[in-house]
Amino acid sequence: MSRHFRPSLAAAVAALAWSSAAVAGPVTLKIATLAPEGSAWMRALEGIKAEIAAATAGEVRLRLYPAGVMGEERDVLVKIKAGQLDGAGFLGNGIARICPEANALMLPMTFRDYAEVDAALKELTPYLEERSRANGYEALGWTEVGFTHLFGNREVRSVEDLRRAKLWSLPNDPMLAELFQQAGISAIPVPVADVLTALQTGLLDTVYSPPLAALAMQWAGRVKYLNALRLAYSFGGLFIARSSWERLPTAHRDRLREIARTRVADLTAEVRRGNEEALDVMARNGMIRVESGPADLAAFEEISGRTRRALRGRVVPPEADDKVLEFLKRHRAGSP
Repeated sequence: MSRHFRPSLAAAVAALAWSSAAVAGPVTLKIATLAPEGSAWMRALEGIKAEIAAATAGEVRLRLYPAGVMGEERDVLVKIKAGQLDGAGFLGNGIARICPEANALMLPMTFRDYAEVDAALKELTPYLEERSRANGYEALGWTEVGFTHLFGNREVRSVEDLRRAKLWSLPNDPMLAELFQQAGISAIPVPVADVLTALQTGLLDTVYSPPLAALAMQWAGRVKYLNALRLAYSFGGLFIARSSWERLPTAHRDRLREIARTRVADLTAEVRRGNEEALDVMARNGMIRVESGPADLAAFEEISGRTRRALRGRVVPPEADDKVLEFLKRHRAGSP
């Protein structure tokens, strides 16, 4: 082979490789979620799906698997690692496995109100996204799930009331397991998809959820009482495995991130309104709101504090815990 031919051959090989890449076809990202069809969270994913397909002329497509058809979040994570899925819309349990630092924001009774939540997420989101990336995931947006309330077929005002209840526990959730242990509560583990049936059959009589999620899952129609206590704040996120993310051309990555963040920000506002409206709907339908007295609130706060200390360094990274506690100290003191 002559020296003059080698560059031409190299150029031909390069051109063939470029041509093959150009006609490789669209990239389909398979995304799972526990969110049911028709819910605000699912509508947001459908919106992202349609918008990214239009923006990339069909070169990036999303295939969505709603309502837990791919299993609980732990199952979904296994499938992502096996390459069967590319990502998911996760709630607290899944996020905690991708980004343990997020646990520091979702421990019981961490936040008092939405003002604290908004300020904390504004300050800490870059840190959470960096930690997610270090663990092999691209975080495309963080969305509100809301403040969790207790719902049940018995009045629950105190820790002692919870000890007597048939209380739901999300399986394989170390934060909840520690909280219930600190409180001396024996809870009943049931997958999310089976909670409605468990309420219908009487296996459970008390559950916890943000109001909008309780309506979307149809749990609210099976209970009589709501405790007004904001037990914990939870949020969700849309994550893509880094290996799948890197299959996308850079321009498409930027476009997908932009679309997802815009849609997720809109979703947060919608969910917040939806949670308030859900409380109104429940009240109009006869749900009875109960309040915990000062002594009972103090007992909840004391157990929450013990839980935080027990989980520090085990489930909650100390660095993240320090960041959240320092933020709350500054925010409540009125410092920037």
